[in-house]
Amino acid sequence: MDDNLMATLKKMALEIAGLRRDVEDLKRREIPAGLWKAWTPASQTGWTALPGGSYRYALFGNTVFLVISMTSGTSNGTNAVISLPYQASGQTFTGTNGYATDNGTGLTVASRWNIAANSLSIDFYKDMGAGAWTASGTKRICCVAIYERA
Repeated sequence: MDDNLMATLKKMALEIAGLRRDVEDLKRREIPAGLWKAWTPASQTGWTALPGGSYRYALFGNTVFLVISMTSGTSNGTNAVISLPYQASGQTFTGTNGYATDNGTGLTVASRWNIAANSLSIDFYKDMGAGAWTASGTKRICCVAIYERA
């Protein structure tokens, strides 16, 4: 085979391999249709029943994005916990809630969520520490949470 032809074929093979890598990379970055899935937490603690509202998640590889928007909920405990759609990895994840109501009053201080390592649930706190909720009245939480699944 001619050396020029061989060099051209090698160059084309490398370009094709590069294009394949680019296509695979684009597939990973593409946002699939129906990205957000509704889920109903299997359990809750701190309310008389699962608070009404919207519970959605999106999964990117092992990364879980949650959007929780409670529209109602009657408190019967000083804690606030709901189950996750997937078990968490061996790391702890925490963040700030977007909005929260305790005993019918909107909080004016930051509150937070926490997912412990290997946990099956997300805990909510009335403040940025481990603040307890009022065990009566309306308790609602809205947040976006991100964690790695096991």
